[in-house]
Amino acid sequence: MKYLAVLFWSIILLQMINFVLNSLNGGGALNYITPVFGAIAFTIIIVLFDMVIKPSKHDAKEYH
Repeated sequence: MKYLAVLFWSIILLQMINFVLNSLNGGGALNYITPVFGAIAFTIIIVLFDMVIKPSKHDAKEYH
């Protein structure tokens, strides 16, 4: 569920960035697909980062 929240907010924020940059560029047709792919890639990076930094339960027992 926490990864769905990350995906939701990354889609929202990247769409806003896309809109602002498109407006600064003179405004044209908005590209809706590229920010969605960027949000999916960002979510995958967050999931992998979470897997790397999460301590395993076996390692935690050795330290206590």
